[in-house]
Amino acid sequence: MPTAELPLPPIEELELDALPDGSVRAIVIDAHAPSRIGLAALLEEQPWIESCLLASGSEESVALTRRHRPDVAILDISQTGPFAGSITAMIREAHPGVQILLSSRCRTSPGAPPASLGAVGFLPAGVTSEDVVDQVRAAVLGVEPLDFDLPAPTAGGLDLSDREREILVLLGTGLTNREIGERLHLGPDSIKKTATALYRKLGVRNRTEAAQRAATVLAA
Repeated sequence: MPTAELPLPPIEELELDALPDGSVRAIVIDAHAPSRIGLAALLEEQPWIESCLLASGSEESVALTRRHRPDVAILDISQTGPFAGSITAMIREAHPGVQILLSSRCRTSPGAPPASLGAVGFLPAGVTSEDVVDQVRAAVLGVEPLDFDLPAPTAGGLDLSDREREILVLLGTGLTNREIGERLHLGPDSIKKTATALYRKLGVRNRTEAAQRAATVLAA
């Protein structure tokens, strides 16, 4: 795996034979059975995939991850939206070595950089099969993921900064201000100040109400 001091090599430099045959275990986590099965079928066509587990929800995915220790997990966020961070945290706790990709079969976006949600990349709706395979391979090899040039979130017409969107996402994960600050490399006082400003913009009184509004605001 690459170290923090070394830049990630671009995905264009990947060698097709960089992964030995049958060397990768994957898990696809998606509540929508046709999407779940279809993605698994695509991955199982790749010679370097040993097996592809299927999970319909967070509890099943955590149990399978703990038992089988997959190398890569593809987590659909079509229903979880900006709260995917809480699921990625559980998956990583079950197996710290797993690389997690977020995906979506609709307009839902993470609402924040995948890294802040515990993931290494994102697969938006409409990407090609080749892009899916390349992104999964990049995650396993630890190289720079594909950048799909997604449109910036509009936050439901609210004038939110990128930092405010990141914090709004993380407010719904159950992390404390200190834990959010550590993830974003900010002090807890700075997180508290930004959260207070968010409450005013959203017209809510606390983080619980902010989290309840986040899914609607960030998906708009």
